[in-house]
Formats: sequence, C-alpha cells, structure tokens
Amino acid sequence: MLAKQLFEEVSNKIGEIIQDSPMKDVEKNAKTALSAAFSKMDLITREEFEVQQQMIEHLCGEIAMLHEEIEQLKQSKNG
Repeated sequence: MLAKQLFEEVSNKIGEIIQDSPMKDVEKNAKTALSAAFSKMDLITREEFEVQQQMIEHLCGEIAMLHEEIEQLKQSKNG
C-alpha cells in the first residue's frame, strides 16, 4: 500500500511540474502555430477526400464504358 501511495504522489508531483513548466507553454504555442499553418494550407478532411475518390472511381468506370461503346460503334460502322 505504501508503494502505491508513493507512486501516486510521485506521479502527481511530476504532473504538477509539467503543468507549471515552460514546456506546457511551448506545447500550447506549437499547437497554435500548427493550427494556423494547417488552416492556411486549404486542406480537406479525410471524409471529403474519400468522397472525391469514390466520385473519380465512378467517373473512370463511366469513361471506360463510353470508350467501349465508341469502339463498338466504330466496328459496326466499318463492319
């Protein structure tokens, strides 16, 4: 039981030290800077990317079908 209390006390003290240290400010500033940089990059969400990817795959399939129809029309015209 004493070891558990000692562990908890040490963990709490380390947590307090980290909260009060300049590293917390560095972390906060880094997150703010990264957020600002990402917002300027005009990024899209993963969901938006996947929707666009599905649309492109669908359109590629339609283009392939149209190419087949054109080839069939050319063959029927020549044959």
